[in-house]
Amino acid sequence: MLTHYLPVTLFLIVVSALVAALTQFGSHSEKADALFMASQRGHEEYVKQRQEYLELLDKRGYDSTSGRFEPGDGQEAITQEQVRELDAMARSLNLAAARLKNPDPLADIKRGQLWRLVTPMFLHFGIMHIVFNMMWLWQFGLVLEMRFGWRRFLGLVLAVAALSDLAQGLWAGAGFGGMSGVNYGLFGFLLLRGKLHPSPEFVMNPRTVSLMLIWLVVCYTRVIGPVANTAHLVGFLAGGAIGAANALQAGGWQILKRRQQFRAAMSSSADCLHHCTTCGKTERSAPDLEFFVSQQDHQEYCSYHLPENRR
Repeated sequence: MLTHYLPVTLFLIVVSALVAALTQFGSHSEKADALFMASQRGHEEYVKQRQEYLELLDKRGYDSTSGRFEPGDGQEAITQEQVRELDAMARSLNLAAARLKNPDPLADIKRGQLWRLVTPMFLHFGIMHIVFNMMWLWQFGLVLEMRFGWRRFLGLVLAVAALSDLAQGLWAGAGFGGMSGVNYGLFGFLLLRGKLHPSPEFVMNPRTVSLMLIWLVVCYTRVIGPVANTAHLVGFLAGGAIGAANALQAGGWQILKRRQQFRAAMSSSADCLHHCTTCGKTERSAPDLEFFVSQQDHQEYCSYHLPENRR
């Protein structure tokens, strides 16, 4: 069952599809508002508060011409408590106006709504937007979740989502959404993990690498409209950094040293560059053999004696 091996990937795809349907691809502002990095209803709140303030002024007998409170027939003179009430509402109105003029993308997060750091990844604003994002999520998630398990994969997704969303919000405001930042983070992880710790499972199709990098650059030209470019770039860098750290932790340092030894051997025209730890064969004694570095002990073996192939 795919739900057993890929629970996080499938969960992200299903939730993204449900959110797209419920919010009508983000056009239903009330339902989508809780998922943005910060509430997008600032203007509506300001208009509402302003109307309430004007109604309260009128109720208290405020004369805009004279600028004084002149209660009409049947109205009592305004009390000090009512003055304080009006002052409090005026301050609240001024604060709402200031927030509307200079919105803080972290305003709601500072108030404890921490989920907003990651929930923008579920928002999509069109059929093609969600289709392509889910396609890349499936392709990258299939490799990473199967390899590292759902817990570590979930941690990677949340870390990349939080970092890319935070960067995008601080750079361009909180009105964005999409799984692209996460996808570029997964792409960056796979790219750096495979470069620093080569393994068949992390080998990426060169066309995929070219396409992702070209698309990253094309989006900055804005020929396809507004795009969360900062989320793409920071997601890619964050995922790449995590992938590099994982590779080095898994033995990448030894592989780097072996590469240096290989280059040194190449430059010195050594007789043999490869040597199987088990059988002792080299590329000279067995030209048809392929040689690999084991992830278990970081020693070099021929394809017949590689520990991973003898399981």
